[in-house]
Amino acid sequence: MVGWLLRILLLFMLIRALMLIVGGLFRGLMDAARVPDDDRREKSGPGQVARSNGTLVQDPVCGTYVLQERALAVTTDGATAFFCSERCRSAYDAQATRSR
Repeated sequence: MVGWLLRILLLFMLIRALMLIVGGLFRGLMDAARVPDDDRREKSGPGQVARSNGTLVQDPVCGTYVLQERALAVTTDGATAFFCSERCRSAYDAQATRSR
């Protein structure tokens, strides 16, 4: 009786492992299909680095690179600056106020 229960448990674990492997392979293939080609990547400019899953922009205060869609953007005099945090944005504003 115990032998059959162990065999059923082992079979269940084997089937579960195979399902996880196949599911992981399927998700990996689907994610690979969503990666854009080099031709469709966003072009980088000064302070920007093109990536297949987003554009990195450099914080002018601390130099940290942040995904553009997650960065705090401030536009002054037609120029846009991107910040990694509210702290860096405040420091930038304070520096700009002192220089005026």
